[in-house]
Amino acid sequence: TMISLLDFNPVVCVVRPDSPYKNLKELLDTIRTQPGKLNYATAGPGTTQHLAVEVMLRSVNIPSSSAVMIPYKGGGEATAALLSDQVQFLCNNLTTLVGQIKGSAMRALVSSSAERLKDFPEIPTARELGVGPLEQVMGWSGLYGPPGLPPEVVNKWVEVLKKVAQDPEWIKGNATVGAIPAIRSPADTEKFAREQYDLYEKLGAALNLRK
Repeated sequence: TMISLLDFNPVVCVVRPDSPYKNLKELLDTIRTQPGKLNYATAGPGTTQHLAVEVMLRSVNIPSSSAVMIPYKGGGEATAALLSDQVQFLCNNLTTLVGQIKGSAMRALVSSSAERLKDFPEIPTARELGVGPLEQVMGWSGLYGPPGLPPEVVNKWVEVLKKVAQDPEWIKGNATVGAIPAIRSPADTEKFAREQYDLYEKLGAALNLRK
């Protein structure tokens, strides 16, 4: 039973602070003109780290094979691979990388958020940089119940979450970690979840990721 979305978690693509690629255009130009030169880290095929890069490259007509995916055992290892200069870039949820970005251990080149984030105004959006389809790749959290949850229980949650949505601490807490508050009605939550399912179903088929 769908109850509500809670927050959106934008994806950011990052490089090391000493990287020669100062912006996304420079990174994409190198991938386009020198295919196979640059590696990026993921937690494996079909993960956010992989699909974000696929969507971004497809949006500017660069073949997937032009950047080499290096799979690691998890997001932590993928992050460590960038920090240790084993790969040249990484795309992952901002909340996962917020510490490294704030600590200047990584430089963010683009965010999948629709607008620049209040606490990270220096990170340009995908739309600004001509890779608008990257906006579709967004982490998110939601609240759900078991099938057939009684309407009165759902309605109680809806009323509580309406108050949460206006709570300054909730808004501030999300902004601090780069998340976007996104409390929605059960119907809107179900619609969004369906759209996300359809997006990745089609993308997975196009990339031949079906098992």
